Amino acid sequence: MKLVSKDIIPRSREEVYNVLKNDLEKLVPYMPNVSKIEMVDRKEKGGGLTAITNHWYANAEIPTIAKKFIKEELMSWKDKALWHDSEFYVEYELESFWGNDIYDATGKNVMKELGPDKTELTLTCDLVIHPSKVPGIPKFLVKKVLPAIEGLIEKILQPNLTSLGKGLISYFNAQKK
Repeated sequence: MKLVSKDIIPRSREEVYNVLKNDLEKLVPYMPNVSKIEMVDRKEKGGGLTAITNHWYANAEIPTIAKKFIKEELMSWKDKALWHDSEFYVEYELESFWGNDIYDATGKNVMKELGPDKTELTLTCDLVIHPSKVPGIPKFLVKKVLPAIEGLIEKILQPNLTSLGKGLISYFNAQKK
């Protein structure tokens, strides 16, 4: 599945890029499906490249059929990103706290200047879900709970990826007050 989201942010490209790269946790109050974002690692690579790992914690309702098997770790993921300062984009890979084989998620977020205080934020993510690899599910139940688990992973990741732009707009609007 390919997720794509575009938003026009009423701020300069530098401001948008800076908040996303350096102050992502400040967007949490403006993203209803996110309970917390923590920066856990940051390495300046030189040449305008920075590698940052953030941990995201989502708010999501677990379907009744899956509650026995789904642990809180499914509601969280590692965001391993490489920021390209001179070109105003970030490439990333998402990994479940359970391990990187439950889903494959890679993407690129691009900030394009449309004017002095107008930035187009384009988020893209390629997502492949492997729900049969979720640990703790007995083999005889896999087929029965598979759709619920697949739907849950999709329900957790998609809104958080696509609501980033709207969260940014709300954050900047709140700064004006």
